[in-house]
Amino acid sequence: MEMSPYILSTTLSDGKVYYNTKNNHSFFITNELLDKINYDETARTQYLDYLVSLQYHHEEKELERTLAKINAADEKLLEFTILTHGDCNFRCKYCYEKFENISMTIEVEEAIVEFAEKLLSEGKFERFSVQWFGGEPLLGYRTIVRLSEKFLELCSRYDIGYFSGITTNGYLLTRRRFQNLIENCKVTSYQITVDGEKKFHDNQRLLKNGAGSYDRILLNLKMMAKSSLPFQCTIRFNISKENAESMEAFLRSDGLLFKEDSRYSLAYHNIGDWGQGERSDDYCVDIPDDDLSYYFSKQAISLGYNISSPKTMMLNSINCYANRECHYMFNVKGIVQSCTVALYRKENIFGSILAGDINEKKRKDWIKGIEYDRCSQCPYVLLCKSGYCPLVRLNQEKTWERLCQLYKERIQKDFSLFVLTKSYNDILDIN
Repeated sequence: MEMSPYILSTTLSDGKVYYNTKNNHSFFITNELLDKINYDETARTQYLDYLVSLQYHHEEKELERTLAKINAADEKLLEFTILTHGDCNFRCKYCYEKFENISMTIEVEEAIVEFAEKLLSEGKFERFSVQWFGGEPLLGYRTIVRLSEKFLELCSRYDIGYFSGITTNGYLLTRRRFQNLIENCKVTSYQITVDGEKKFHDNQRLLKNGAGSYDRILLNLKMMAKSSLPFQCTIRFNISKENAESMEAFLRSDGLLFKEDSRYSLAYHNIGDWGQGERSDDYCVDIPDDDLSYYFSKQAISLGYNISSPKTMMLNSINCYANRECHYMFNVKGIVQSCTVALYRKENIFGSILAGDINEKKRKDWIKGIEYDRCSQCPYVLLCKSGYCPLVRLNQEKTWERLCQLYKERIQKDFSLFVLTKSYNDILDIN
């Protein structure tokens, strides 16, 4: 049997791991069973039947058919990213945003709801996902509450599933707000940043008045952990040269609280040069020379922590929201955009929801399909989609060959992290 070219595999000391990028299925097969397959016809037949049943074999037009399934699922999901407030209570040393102390007006809220109803009433969507962003989104807490109520009403009316998440610094996440967000607003996914131990975190993630933020954030994370409410929380670590040495120490101290709680996972990211925002040249931290995110992710796995990176990259869905046709981002003034990083780029401004003048042609410049001539035989194509970050493509700061190599290295690292987690769908061994 010929294996599909879209299968990833690696050999370990005690067996082999296979990952099917066509359907996200994985399995581990022991050396003992592999040996038996070589001489036992029954075992070999059973193994081949197993592979065929889960589409590990080569099929005619398998790339086209898989992409059609991915696109069909994507077309049933409507996604909004909403920037609820123009300001932030922090002034982090690596932040790329510019701030304006304004909240979303009722007129903008109503226009967003009206737009949501127009799309949801068409009958093509089965799911509606809303992500709350900022600034600091909890500065616009009332906007979240009001819009959530309206969105839930729409989903009930049109029989559509609803999911919501928030990217917050966690400082304003009181017990009452947390409970209300989950129980009444259905905000069940959280991303909160902790940049290592207190001393190092407080050097990077400061309040507007220059005070540290670590103690309050940790207190709120502990409050969340003590609750029995259903949620998922990604604790993000932004790595600079200044705080890199504190990553492991956090895992061996305050981080232990989240180690055994399956609701928590960790995500490591090098800081990057995404724009200066309102920072001055002497108010910043330095970008690491190497990809420390991979090193610390491996370390966290070895210490028994859950890691989010393999869960997100090792999926054949369209990972970046800015590359999705049914994703819309609204800033606090109602400007329609796609990318939460390129907030001030004219290429990322498509009109105003208040005026109802969304430039769909310009918006779809961010959306790109597979480049078949270049990529159809690449084993990573269903994960990369010929370049999963539209902003990197638009910047054109690197050659295609260099970008391709960077994507491959990223996927290879995430695959190795996935293998370390041993979170396979199946383990095949001698009975």
